Amino acid sequence: VSTRVRGMNLKSLKQEMEHVFSKITEKAEAAELPDQNDVQQLIRLSHQLMSMADESWANECEDFSHLANQLLISVKKGLVSDSVLLVDSLNDAQAYCHQTFRM
Repeated sequence: VSTRVRGMNLKSLKQEMEHVFSKITEKAEAAELPDQNDVQQLIRLSHQLMSMADESWANECEDFSHLANQLLISVKKGLVSDSVLLVDSLNDAQAYCHQTFRM
């Protein structure tokens, strides 16, 4: 796969992640549980991102994926306050990656 095609795939993957994460964030900001399907989609996308990750930011992808999995557990248990905190942590992790690594 050429770098150009890989880069386009990475760009579209990031856009899809941002779209799904914005839906999750909206729910958290309203102090509501995110939709379980959205969280599962975020996990799937984060796993895809991990498979494309360069060594320099692979650990951050893994951390993000772990937080997304924790969010799914909280959503399944109906723990709104834990879910809101985990969404905040995911947002912080995303912001850190965007500031530190230019993809």
